[in-house]
Amino acid sequence: MKMTKFVFVPVLAAAALGMHSAYALDVPGPLVDPAWLNAHLKDVKVLQISGPMASFTTAPNYKDVNGKQVATTVSGHVPGASFVDFEKIRVTRDENGKKVKGMIPTKEEFEKLAQAWGINKGEPIIIVPKGLSTPDVDEATRLYWQFKFYGQDNMAILNGGMAQWLADGMPAATDNPAVAPGNWVATAERKNILATYEQVKHAVEHGNVEFADARPSNQFMGVFTKKDELSGHLPGAKNMPPDLLTTADGSSARFLPKESYLSMMKTVGLNSGKEIIDYCNTGHLASGLWFVTHEIVGDKKARLYDGSILEYSMYEGAKMNDPAALKK
Repeated sequence: MKMTKFVFVPVLAAAALGMHSAYALDVPGPLVDPAWLNAHLKDVKVLQISGPMASFTTAPNYKDVNGKQVATTVSGHVPGASFVDFEKIRVTRDENGKKVKGMIPTKEEFEKLAQAWGINKGEPIIIVPKGLSTPDVDEATRLYWQFKFYGQDNMAILNGGMAQWLADGMPAATDNPAVAPGNWVATAERKNILATYEQVKHAVEHGNVEFADARPSNQFMGVFTKKDELSGHLPGAKNMPPDLLTTADGSSARFLPKESYLSMMKTVGLNSGKEIIDYCNTGHLASGLWFVTHEIVGDKKARLYDGSILEYSMYEGAKMNDPAALKK
């Protein structure tokens, strides 16, 4: 399965020669499968956000199952991929005099990151998570949302991530090639997919939107509360916890069909037709729910509350519903 060289070298060679046939390619949707990506490796820029560098450069282990080599550890990377460190894609920002962690970088900061990953103008982007759980898939959706905010449209996430790539028998590379800086430029600041504290506060007071809480149910109910956060959930919020967003069949965490999400959203009460603001603790898990509501379901009014409950809790008088009432 160490089929790295013959796949990876031509990709680098094509890039070095300026053969960017990729720029004429439109990705087929917000999700692609391993077969599609393998067929278009020369046409796209792959960003892998699947753990630390040690995992990126370590070969997966395999075992023989009925004559087929099956990966027992998920590591290595898609040939030609650039390494992305999730810990570096978000920053601490000053919001109304408050230091809020985990926020989207400024346009200039994000441009520098994207260029350092080797992305060029007009280049289609495929983002690859580890793909073992919803939280690590949500690392990819967070990066996707940030690119979307700054104007990138021609991009997709590899459904099932590296876990599904290996499960489908695709080759894993283990090198750490030098990346030539790209010239990608942010072309927008799409504030229509971002919710601010002021907008959330107004919505709480006037009930003009629906809140979708992407956290585990114990946090939604106030049974468990993270440090520096208020217990419970935003008034009127409905809970779509992480374990509802992807498959749980043991091979990889993959997104569900649109119809499944529509049915579940209706079941939990997200069916009024109002605009939806997705939130969590810091905008990580909520990016997955935003990806579902905005990109898969197709609700183009869905917004992500970037600061989420961590920021919301910083304001005196912030209103919450706290069913468990453990702090009273």
